[in-house]
Amino acid sequence: MKNSVGAVPKAPLGIRVKKTAIKIWNYKWVYLMLVPVLAYYIVFKYIPMYGITIAFKNYNVFKGITASPWVGFDVFEKIFKSKNFWNAIRNTLVLNFTTLLVSFPLTIIVSLMLNEVRSSKFKRVTQSVLYLPHFVSWVVVAGIANNLFLSTGTINRIITGFGGETIPFMSSNGWWIFTYVVCNVWKEIGWGTIIYLAALTGVDESLYEAAYLDGATKFQRLIYITLPSIKSVIVTMLILQISKMMSIGLDAPLLIGNKKVLEVSEVISTYTYRIGIERAKYSDSTAIGLFQSVINIIILFAADKFAKSIGEDGII
Repeated sequence: MKNSVGAVPKAPLGIRVKKTAIKIWNYKWVYLMLVPVLAYYIVFKYIPMYGITIAFKNYNVFKGITASPWVGFDVFEKIFKSKNFWNAIRNTLVLNFTTLLVSFPLTIIVSLMLNEVRSSKFKRVTQSVLYLPHFVSWVVVAGIANNLFLSTGTINRIITGFGGETIPFMSSNGWWIFTYVVCNVWKEIGWGTIIYLAALTGVDESLYEAAYLDGATKFQRLIYITLPSIKSVIVTMLILQISKMMSIGLDAPLLIGNKKVLEVSEVISTYTYRIGIERAKYSDSTAIGLFQSVINIIILFAADKFAKSIGEDGII
């Protein structure tokens, strides 16, 4: 029965605990399967978070984290005064934004093209070929890039063979950015199509049939049916990509880059690697990593809020 204010009274705490315990026991094997996952995240994700305190200490590897003296925000003040730090941030944003500008629309276009393929055998083969580079190590990709783009590489040999001049792909700042973007797009564009292809399978076929009967062309069906149907997925993927603007993998810029293009190839990950591993400045590298994570979270919330302001669901 309801009380005087219309609310349903809750069962006593003991009864609720007993019911919960019974439900857990009934699904004990399901909860047991969660134990390795929970253990992984606790041991490798949450416990290491204590190491963030290194960013606020004058860390001494011999004293350890707990015995090292606190210095407050002195480490942050030091890295913010470094010209190399801001140069690394600029390069990270430039490379990520340029890659996003090229790869994001190309991934959608490739997904739409694959969706239009009618031969299932040809479609499977094409997808396998496109997915394969994702599983190739960046060490291998860097070797391929050097063989192709060096001044004595295959592409320059072809160019000079036709009477052209050698292009400094790996030694000129602008051309190196071009090479970096090409390698990233080639490696990841196929893998990025998976989610879009999954979303395209959920588009109602009756909408295409109705549009066809109304005389809509294939391009019109693409613009007015296909893209609006996967718009929410596109917005979600864009938000996720934007939220990683301050993050960049260590492998690609470190392996493809060289001293001649250090002005544009030195990104946050390589800068952190050099001062943290090569120079053993652990407090500085931890502070940079923490700053990077905070900025990524801020960008994520800002992108999500913007998506909601234009009528989309967002991800938060």
